[in-house]
Amino acid sequence: MDPCDKEPTSLSLDDYLDLLSLAMRLEDREWQADITRILHHMQEPQGEKQVKLEECTEQELWQCVNQINDRMFALYNELKATDDKDMQRKLLDQMWELKIARVEVFRKIRSIYQ
Repeated sequence: MDPCDKEPTSLSLDDYLDLLSLAMRLEDREWQADITRILHHMQEPQGEKQVKLEECTEQELWQCVNQINDRMFALYNELKATDDKDMQRKLLDQMWELKIARVEVFRKIRSIYQ
């Protein structure tokens, strides 16, 4: 495999903005705050911070997976608690968006080991 064909092992600015957009659509304030904190951290001057970010990249990806799983669990509980068909459809749509986001994060994690 050509090294240039490998996906980057860290989430890019665009990835975080996509996740922030998803968190906003899902109205998940805690997740929005976490992503906003990371975005602010990304704007800091490079240097020693870059070395630290490269060391914790995999950890950040797993934290993202955990956040997605937590949100999916909350949506599942909401889904079980409602009989409203429109609300069920909305919750299922949100869960599918989260599943797609989680697959993308797993791809980035997998790229670390290839």
